[in-house]
Formats: sequence, structure tokens, C-alpha cells
Amino acid sequence: MKKIEVVSTTKTQRAIFIIVLSIMIIGFIYSFVNIFIAPIDYEEGVTLIKNDYILRASQTIGGIVLLFLPSFLEKKWNFKIPSMMHIFVFLFLFAAIMLGEYARFHFRVPGFDKVLHILSSAFFASLSFTVIHVLNYHEIFKLRPLFVAIFAFTFSMTIAVFWEFYEFSWDYFANLNMLKYMDSAGNEFSGLSAIYDTMGDLFVATIGAGVISIIGYFAIKYEKTWIYKFIIRRKKVKSLSDDTLENTDKNNI
Repeated sequence: MKKIEVVSTTKTQRAIFIIVLSIMIIGFIYSFVNIFIAPIDYEEGVTLIKNDYILRASQTIGGIVLLFLPSFLEKKWNFKIPSMMHIFVFLFLFAAIMLGEYARFHFRVPGFDKVLHILSSAFFASLSFTVIHVLNYHEIFKLRPLFVAIFAFTFSMTIAVFWEFYEFSWDYFANLNMLKYMDSAGNEFSGLSAIYDTMGDLFVATIGAGVISIIGYFAIKYEKTWIYKFIIRRKKVKSLSDDTLENTDKNNI
């Protein structure tokens, strides 16, 4: 039964990868062509300019690179990445780039951007457990739970802050509106209205990072081995915790 589940998951993972990659390639070609035909400045009836398509093309290239990153890490450094993490990365990139940017869900769907931020912060918080696990020679249960939780929270929040720097850089140098400091007509907000989007992103990032950090704290404190399902591990390293995983996983959920 276990072998059937593994094969099924692998096929699902591969299918999602191919679909997302194909859509991204089409999106990149579309954006690349429009870079040369789109107007430079906003005009009446024009919602996307040259810099918007440059941003889309850049993000799509970055997304394609990230699609291959999990498999690259597995082959290059002999990591074992949970299939669930593969699928999450694929679907998140599709949602953030193809739905958020190309389908303009960031503007058309209320709260869509905030959902992405809370999911990404939760993901990076869980990823931080991998960092600690690998650096501590695969003995995460020997560390103080509070230390691990604090590291997970600060790691995720640091990523969130740097993402806001990234959005600010595009707005500053390419005259875009990633920080939502302008309305659809190009009029700049003033006062607190100008920072609502940025502060909202950081607030939801705090929630996502906080929830995962708290869950991780109790998982480590009470040595819940299901945490290994969300941790990247090296295939060659076999620790005592890994040995007990197979025997206790069914009874320790």
C-alpha cells in the first residue's frame, strides 16, 4: 500500500510540475513580446505598460528557476524533500505569478495578496526547521524548543521584510505600484493610506510565522515525529530520530 501511495504522489507531483511549467513558459513568451509593443507610460485606457511586462517576464523566469530548485537540491546535495513541499512550491508559484500578476488577482480578488503572504510566511517558518535540523546534525529534538521557535519566527519575518524591500525597489526604479501606494487612476495615497498594503502584508506574515512557530515548538517539545514529514533531510544521514520515525509515526500523530 505504501508503494502505491508513493508512486501516486510522484505522478501527481510530476503532472503539476509539467502543467505549471508549461503555463509559465507561455506567460513568459507573452510578456516578452509585449515588452516591445506596450507603451512606455500610462495612457487613457492603458492598464499595463512596458515596465509591467518587464516585471512579469522577470518574475516568470525566476518562477521557472524555482520550479527546478527542489529537484536540483535533491540531486546536488542529496536532500530528500517531502513531496508535499514540492507540490506546495509549484502551486504557490502558479498562484503568485500566473494568477496574481497575469490574471491580476492581486487587484481583482480581495485578500488574495494577503493569503499569499500568510502562506509564504508559514512556508518559510517551516523551512527554518529544516535549516536547524541539518545544521544540528539531524537531531532537532535535542535543541531547546523555544530557541527553534524563535529562530523560525525571525527567519520567516526577515524574508517578509526583504520581500517588501523587493517590491519597493520595483516601484522606485520602474515606477510600478507593487506596494499599492496609488489607486487605479495613478493618484498617490497620502498618510496612513499609503502604507496600508505594506503593513497589512507584514501583519499577516506575522500571523503565518507565529502559528507555524508555535506548532513547531510543541512538536519539538513533545517529540512528535510527524514533523519529519515537513522537514528536508539528507538521504545519506540516518540519525536515531530517523530510525524511530518508522516505528512511532503511526502511533504519534
